[in-house]
Amino acid sequence: MALVATVADELTPEFISQALGVEGAIRGVSATRIGTGQVALSLRLDLDLADGAQDDVPATLVAKIPSPDAESREAARMHLTYHKEVGFYRDVAGLVSVPHPHHRYAVIDAESGDFTMLMDQARGEVGDQLAGCSVADAYAMTDAAVGLHAPTWGRANELANDTWLPVPDPSGAAMRQSIYSMLLAGFLDRFSDRLSSEVLDTARWLGSSLEQLLSSYRLPLCVVHGDYRLDNMLFDRSGDTSLVTVLDWQTAAFSRGPNDIAYGIGSGLLLGDRRSHESALVERYWSGLDAAGVTCLLDDVRHDYRIGTVTGFVMAVIASQVVTATERGDEMFAVMAERHAQQMIDNDVFTLVDGGSE
Repeated sequence: MALVATVADELTPEFISQALGVEGAIRGVSATRIGTGQVALSLRLDLDLADGAQDDVPATLVAKIPSPDAESREAARMHLTYHKEVGFYRDVAGLVSVPHPHHRYAVIDAESGDFTMLMDQARGEVGDQLAGCSVADAYAMTDAAVGLHAPTWGRANELANDTWLPVPDPSGAAMRQSIYSMLLAGFLDRFSDRLSSEVLDTARWLGSSLEQLLSSYRLPLCVVHGDYRLDNMLFDRSGDTSLVTVLDWQTAAFSRGPNDIAYGIGSGLLLGDRRSHESALVERYWSGLDAAGVTCLLDDVRHDYRIGTVTGFVMAVIASQVVTATERGDEMFAVMAERHAQQMIDNDVFTLVDGGSE
């Protein structure tokens, strides 16, 4: 049976020592909740190390365990959320150069779906989805995405794993639209007083157009993060440039790389900055792929980026309906919907379906 902790109290010195393979090295542990994650519970673990403990045993770890909320746990099991997080660190992390926390333990119980991860604490400040980010941060997250996408570009059949990383089914676009449409009424009801009529109209338009959009990509598949936004990143701004560490891999999947950067840019940059720098950021991404040995056309990257602008909007609709509602969560989903709707409008996404010129 897998060694997993389902509540914070189970993260005892004995549990952590066994998980790290350092029996007797830890005398005590103090756990403090960090972050505002609604899918899993993240904890900072301050360890009281025994005399003579190995030098490579850290005094501080970050633990991730299942959410204490029953509905969030059930949604995570249904969507293989915990399998994806563990699977990324087990199967993909060693292949890619995207900065991510160093993990020391990543195990999931196949029967229950419960999981436990122990990771080193990464440097930096958590991004603020509501406040947005600087242009320097946007360039940092764009460069980091290249480190994930380029090493896995076009390798879906090679890297596929039926447990957590399947090759997308051809019917996936239709299913995505079905799920979106099923949850749309609840989203509109909950957020109608927070969002402009333009955003609400965009939400309704996607209900009949999403499948066609998601069937129009040009680029091959690669591994994507899937929830590539500020709340899932740490930014180290202590030097001359902004450095990013990408967290929370529970939505990792095969898709098109521009989806990640469209999501990150659209949700992170404020309107004026996005409009001023969006085109240059897309070109920066393409140049990074080219430097990493990926052959693709800039026009195709721009085309798939336009489709990718719907990614964050769809996430706002779906996620807002399947996780426990909180005031900050609802504010975040409303901000995401507003920013991504405007991003879709600015990128003229509607013509990709309606037959207008590109």
